[in-house]
Amino acid sequence: MSTSVSPRTILLAAGLCLALAGPAAAQSGFLKNLARQAAAAAIQNAATPPTPAAAAGGEAQEEAAQPTQDAQTDQAAATSGPAPWPTNAGARTVRYPSDLDFSPELEAGKKAFVEFSKVRCSDCEGGYSYDAWAQQMVRLDGSYKAWEKKLGGMALGETLSWKGAQSKGLITVMSEEPVNGWPCKQLKWELDKPGAHAERPGLICYAKESSYSGSDSWNIAF
Repeated sequence: MSTSVSPRTILLAAGLCLALAGPAAAQSGFLKNLARQAAAAAIQNAATPPTPAAAAGGEAQEEAAQPTQDAQTDQAAATSGPAPWPTNAGARTVRYPSDLDFSPELEAGKKAFVEFSKVRCSDCEGGYSYDAWAQQMVRLDGSYKAWEKKLGGMALGETLSWKGAQSKGLITVMSEEPVNGWPCKQLKWELDKPGAHAERPGLICYAKESSYSGSDSWNIAF
């Protein structure tokens, strides 16, 4: 391994020689050569790029920082989105749409929507029916999960309407933002009756329903 001599060392050596040798030595070509060597070394060091080890160290630091930056980006993306966005989107514990959690405000709005649709009837179990139960009023083909397939098959901006005992209902596909990597559709549910209006967001996603599912299917998450 070669040992490099810094320009500072060469200049110090030249100065020392001048001090010890006196005026006669100062006229010699030896000291002039030392000065030229010092200047050349300084120019070479200034023009030399960083060593491979230093460059590799910088790249390693950038690569080490990248996963952290990616994780921060993913977290920011996971914690925001069109309503109704889950509070635990992106969490490792979320394996199925049924694992998604939503804010207390969204949950309360969903219950209020159903309560708004409550209709008294004499031949209903419990004495009430609910105009919000659209799957009981929309014609379906009778297949397994026909209601979920009906909603999942709707295109962006498409609507589905029904008429209840006291309210007219409408479901609109508002956006198609994936959640947890699943294809999903954000919905808007609306109910109108004379002098009153209610609405809430909805979410349906295409994924496995549970650990027993052999394939993906549309599942209502909210």
